[in-house]
Amino acid sequence: MSTFDIQSPRSSYGEPTQYDTASYYAEPSQPPPTNVLMNGYRNALNSQPVENSPYNHPKPTNPQSSTLRNAHDPVAMYLLTETAMTDSTHYEILSLEEVEGLKKEHKFLSSRLNAAKGNLALEMKLRDAAMSLSRLYTTKSPRASGEYDLDSSPDSRRSLLGPNGSTPDKTEEELAQSTRKCEELAKEVWNLEQRVQQVNNRLLEHTAGILQMTHKGLKKNLQGNMADTPETLASPNTHGSMHDFDERSLYKPIEYMDEAHGSEGRNGRGLGSAGLEAIQDTERRLEYLSGRLRNMILQSNPDSGLAPIPQPSQGQDPDYPTAACEAHLAYIEEGLDMLGSSASGGPSQTRGVDYDHEQLEEINARLYSVVQQSGIPHTQTLPPPPDSSQSDAAEHLAYLSAGISGLEGRIDKLLEQKSILTTQIQQQRELNSKSDAERDAHIAELAEQLTHVRKDLELSESEGQRSREELDQALEQLKIMQQELENRKEEHKMEDVSGAMASEKEARAHAEAEVERLQSIIQDLEREKESHAEAHDARARAENELSRLEAHVEELRSQHSTHTEELTAAHSQAQAEITRLQSVLDQTQGETDAKIAAAEAARLEHLRSQADTHAEELASARAQADSEIAELKETISQLQSEVTLKAEASEAHERTTQQILQLEETMQLMRNESDAQIKEATEARTQAETEVARLEAVLGQLRAEMEPQLKEAVEARVQAEGEVSRLETLLHQLRADVEVLESQFKQTTEARTRAEENATRLQAELTEMEGEVVRTQTELTMAKAELDGAYGSRAQRAADITANPAIQREFDALNTRNLELAEELAALKAGKPGSSDLQNRVEALQKELRETVDDYEAMTKASIEFEKERERFESVIDALRDRCEQLETQLNEERISWMGSGRDGHYESTSTMVLKNEFKKMMRDTRIENMKILKSEQEERRRLETMIRNLKKEQAIMNGKPGISPSIPTQ
Repeated sequence: MSTFDIQSPRSSYGEPTQYDTASYYAEPSQPPPTNVLMNGYRNALNSQPVENSPYNHPKPTNPQSSTLRNAHDPVAMYLLTETAMTDSTHYEILSLEEVEGLKKEHKFLSSRLNAAKGNLALEMKLRDAAMSLSRLYTTKSPRASGEYDLDSSPDSRRSLLGPNGSTPDKTEEELAQSTRKCEELAKEVWNLEQRVQQVNNRLLEHTAGILQMTHKGLKKNLQGNMADTPETLASPNTHGSMHDFDERSLYKPIEYMDEAHGSEGRNGRGLGSAGLEAIQDTERRLEYLSGRLRNMILQSNPDSGLAPIPQPSQGQDPDYPTAACEAHLAYIEEGLDMLGSSASGGPSQTRGVDYDHEQLEEINARLYSVVQQSGIPHTQTLPPPPDSSQSDAAEHLAYLSAGISGLEGRIDKLLEQKSILTTQIQQQRELNSKSDAERDAHIAELAEQLTHVRKDLELSESEGQRSREELDQALEQLKIMQQELENRKEEHKMEDVSGAMASEKEARAHAEAEVERLQSIIQDLEREKESHAEAHDARARAENELSRLEAHVEELRSQHSTHTEELTAAHSQAQAEITRLQSVLDQTQGETDAKIAAAEAARLEHLRSQADTHAEELASARAQADSEIAELKETISQLQSEVTLKAEASEAHERTTQQILQLEETMQLMRNESDAQIKEATEARTQAETEVARLEAVLGQLRAEMEPQLKEAVEARVQAEGEVSRLETLLHQLRADVEVLESQFKQTTEARTRAEENATRLQAELTEMEGEVVRTQTELTMAKAELDGAYGSRAQRAADITANPAIQREFDALNTRNLELAEELAALKAGKPGSSDLQNRVEALQKELRETVDDYEAMTKASIEFEKERERFESVIDALRDRCEQLETQLNEERISWMGSGRDGHYESTSTMVLKNEFKKMMRDTRIENMKILKSEQEERRRLETMIRNLKKEQAIMNGKPGISPSIPTQ
């Protein structure tokens, strides 16, 4: 019963009440358990407001109902008044300021309580949604497990688990966080309710104390004139007599009700106060049972359409107090019938459950077949679906949840690998573009330098041509001078001394002018020599730059091949992962997931096309670099030929300089002789003739010296051209030899493959022959055993023969005949004409076999050397790959640091740091995993190579041994 239920009338006269006020309003030492609080608040927040018993204390949300209270019953009203006055005797009376403060605090706490309840309702809905997703459609239906999952929207679910779904770990974490928030909010609401209840109780106690004190005073002071006190209300006459109330009147028949209400007491005349109290108690219990029944029906079937609990009307007939009891009994019967019908169920519901069960079995079977046929690596082994006869819907749903979770985890891993491959391809593309740009800039710079060298060479060639023309002119002038000297010789014979002196003066002046011109030519030739020296230096620099460029191009080729292999491997892996992902998604998910997978596949296909385009660009760049290198080589060869010509020209220039010096000396002699002829006029003609003769001899000598030098220069040039042609022929021959060696290497490789196949076949045949020998030896042993068993052992037979002389003689005769036949057979073999040819053929074949074995040994040694060289190159490649990975890691870290530092502000946000750490961890794990895979592959490859080498050695040893020819010993 409630605290405010009607009690015994004796409790109004000094007896203790059923509940102590202090204990009723005392705050508990600690709040109830969190699950109790949360269940209570969830029921209070989600259930429809149901009117409580009319005897509970009034609340703002539950107005006072006087349906079952008869305000015109003086006895009941008097008892209530006396009880209230007695209970409110010791209540605290507050001042006006305290009352106002408590009202303000009550208003503030009420607003906080409403806000906290709203937050609690939202958090509980989120908690229920997370719980539903974590269970993944467990055995309970959404209505049985929680009616509040319907309130959780898809937006809240996405906010809980993110845009791409969630793994079970994330779901459990979200559920734990939501449950924690719900518990905290439930405690906060409970504390606020306690504080609101305390404030409300103080205000109610103050109000009751004021009313109690005022009522006492009015009763004492206005006892004679008060007409509205409970005493007057309880009096049977309405004329105001204030006699004391007699307790014994409660147990008398209420005959005065006939006087007050006329015919209201006809049916209830024989009913006492005890019977009325028992009826009211029964009515309250029936109302409580009706409420419990209604809650049970609503929990089991919210759509049952059960009517609300019947409430007595305001105009209830007091002569028929059992009407409410009968209404509650009828309501309970209706509820029990509804429970029975819902428990029995219908055939349609059973068919629906069976159909759902069959659908679950079919979905599980399809999921198992998809997982088994998908070929996805690194996945947890999915057990077969549960047996339909020994499992329920809960097991099927749990199996479906495990399979979907595994597929989601694998899809997440595939997406992570796709993003990693995309990042690596992008980084590789950036590195390749950067290296291509640097290489193009370097080639352009070298081409510009070569252009300058060509210009310088053209200038030097033009200057050399000019010098050659000037030399030709000098030679022509020398010839003209020779002719002039001859003419003058003839003229000297006819002229006199004065004419000779004049001509000599003119010749002297002309020779001096010629010497000055030759000196200027010599200066020009010296400048040309300096330009040739500069051209030679430029050629040396160009050759050094060309060698460096060739080394750089080779390095670029190796890097390009490495990058191409990595891109090919990444492309193949991405293509395989795309194929597997499409097959899995096509079988397990719907149209939306198929569209997403198609988009991802298109994106990866686009990336693959970009990778192919990039590979084509690299191939074109490589071809362009090769063409540039070929052009550079041709240019260098031209430069070499031109420099050779320049060297020849410089040698010719040196020889011409020597000739000019000799001419200068001759001219100086001519000057001296001319001076002597001027001084000695009388001997001029004779001296002139001798000088002319001497000059003719000198010119003849010069001509004789110049002709072999010119011939030597021409021969040297022809020889240089022949050397160039010979070198070109040698180069072509070397290229042909390289091609022949490559073809021989291919043939050797093919022969090695065939030899390995033959060795394998011979090994198999040898194994079969060994088995055959073992079998034959076994049969021989068995035959010997049978022979010994049939005829005795050899010693026994020898003893028998010795004991029997006739048998001994016959045995000796047979041995003699056998020896004779063997000698005849040997004689026949020796006398056979083709035996020598066969022996030679055998020897030739044996020799050829030994040569083949020697060649095979040489090939084996060469292959071992090749393997060692390949291992060395692989170690170098591994070192370079490690270096590239370190550089990539540093580059990624720098990019991430720049990405974080590029933002405004002096610090990184938490999301940026988390992303950076996750990216570093992901790259580190991927690199470690790739290194492990690479090391395992290398170890496996080395093991197989060692095994192959051992097999080859065994095969070589077996080929060197003679064939096994088992022979059966004669008896």
